[in-house]
Amino acid sequence: MARKYLITAAAAVCIIILASVPQCCQSFTTTMHEVHPTISISKRRNASQQLQMIFRDLVSNDEIDLRVSITSIEKKDEFEKFLQEDDRLCAIKFYAPFCKACKAFGKKFRKLAIDRGDPINSIGEVARHGDARFGEIDFSSKLVKELGIKKFPTVLIYRGSEKLSEITCKNDAIEKITAEMDSHLTLR
Repeated sequence: MARKYLITAAAAVCIIILASVPQCCQSFTTTMHEVHPTISISKRRNASQQLQMIFRDLVSNDEIDLRVSITSIEKKDEFEKFLQEDDRLCAIKFYAPFCKACKAFGKKFRKLAIDRGDPINSIGEVARHGDARFGEIDFSSKLVKELGIKKFPTVLIYRGSEKLSEITCKNDAIEKITAEMDSHLTLR
């Protein structure tokens, strides 16, 4: 937790420095050339770029502050596009926001998505590509009826447009989902 705050503070300092470097360069150009004629504008720009790279490395390598990439799907065309995006497994959670079991399961599903999916770092880049992609569909979507989902939460696992399994989530659901995903990954 302390590392997270340290990185956040360092990021804030870098942002302040990066924001002020161009202004300083413009306002002190003549003064700098009088005092240090060898320091050119291009060297100051390079320093700004180096600070940006340091900031990016500092924030993007932070494995502690990973956010999850779970695609929210609302329409049938979004659903089909999500399934066809690549050849990885797709785990899609069907949930109701007011459902206590869905909320409890949602936390475990997010953890699974970080472990097995594409976690996103604090600057919005994919930190690493996982072996599955994760999506979620709200109970109010027309897709719920079209796909025949009757209980919440439920997870469907797909590869492409082929439905591999349907798991109605209970206490041991994450273990079942993980085992199901592992079995389909080894068959590949």
